[in-house]
Amino acid sequence: MSMPGDLRVAAPFLDAEAVAAVLAERQRALAPPEAADQRSRIRVLTWTLGEETYATPLADLFEVAAIPRVTAVPGAPPALVGLIAWRGAVLNLFDPAVALRLATPEEPGRAMLVLRHAAPRIALQVSAITASAAIVDPGATGGDTLTRFVEADGGQRLAVVNTALLIQRLLARPLQEG
Repeated sequence: MSMPGDLRVAAPFLDAEAVAAVLAERQRALAPPEAADQRSRIRVLTWTLGEETYATPLADLFEVAAIPRVTAVPGAPPALVGLIAWRGAVLNLFDPAVALRLATPEEPGRAMLVLRHAAPRIALQVSAITASAAIVDPGATGGDTLTRFVEADGGQRLAVVNTALLIQRLLARPLQEG
């Protein structure tokens, strides 16, 4: 039974399997771009906490730097590593492993992500900065979870952190302004 739009191919020199392969290749060549390619894309910075890899949208970052000397705060919440002096301001340095419900890495982080957040000023202690990548904007796919897995250009799967929700979890207990 043929349907409207069906095409019969008469190619006596090709068997049915070869005809199907040729038609499939033509269909791929003439098909419109995938829907994922039409969605908005953003750039993210990838970083590690121990063995785990995460990503943060570049738009949520103010700067990336080495961690300066940290001053511990007595009675601080578990996520607060301490306070740091950075560019004339006092920042709260947090361990995101607490909010992400991960075990604290054996070695303390050597890098920090300074977030775009006015008050209080926040930096995240991470093990290492690894790369940047382009991904489909996770905000375009909806949902309100702390992390969302997406595929980066090149096929790498990344856990993108919802920065606003991470800050909300880290600030569940009020902090002193500096």
